[in-house]
Amino acid sequence: MLKLYFTGRIFMNLFDARRFINVYFLGVILGGLFFLLSYNVFPTLISANTALIGASAGVSAVLIFICAYIPNQEVRIIFFNVKLWYVGAFFILMDLVQISYGDNLGGRLAHLGGALLGYVYARQLLKGMDIGSGFSNMLDGLGNLFKKREHKAPLKTVYKKGRKESREDYDKQARQKKIDAILDKISKSGYESLSKAEKDFLFKAGKED
Repeated sequence: MLKLYFTGRIFMNLFDARRFINVYFLGVILGGLFFLLSYNVFPTLISANTALIGASAGVSAVLIFICAYIPNQEVRIIFFNVKLWYVGAFFILMDLVQISYGDNLGGRLAHLGGALLGYVYARQLLKGMDIGSGFSNMLDGLGNLFKKREHKAPLKTVYKKGRKESREDYDKQARQKKIDAILDKISKSGYESLSKAEKDFLFKAGKED
């Protein structure tokens, strides 16, 4: 949970909650599939006494996503500044080492599956491709099934509401364009290339979302 808290704060300074949900839950799903696939591909694991419990694969996905998206960004760990890709490499190495000792084998395999999802997601996003958009659309479709139908309002009320929503949509689109431009700058030149105003805007945008 501490790992999710700290990596989640960095994530939410860069992206919105929707993308966080995509990375987290896709990491959980792929982690579970990776666990099941490993037990079918490697017969020596069949006799191992292990179980797949929890959602730590999603935490690994979020961590490795951040480490792959801004690998050279430094974070403070106790008394030292460490680049994020070193942090990600450390946790991956720890999972690989503990697999050889048979410590929580199911969880370690799931962690690697989640980490793989986080890495691929981040690298594809840097290329302009959001591999989680299909998952978002599926969640939207499920949500729409449970939405109540809105009652028709008088013509005058609809007209006023429509004007208000149009203004809000315009402001939201302008804000999103500015966020996209900043994220594009990060992908090309790194987080440290941002000005203080851009960092403050990105941080504030993450808090509002």
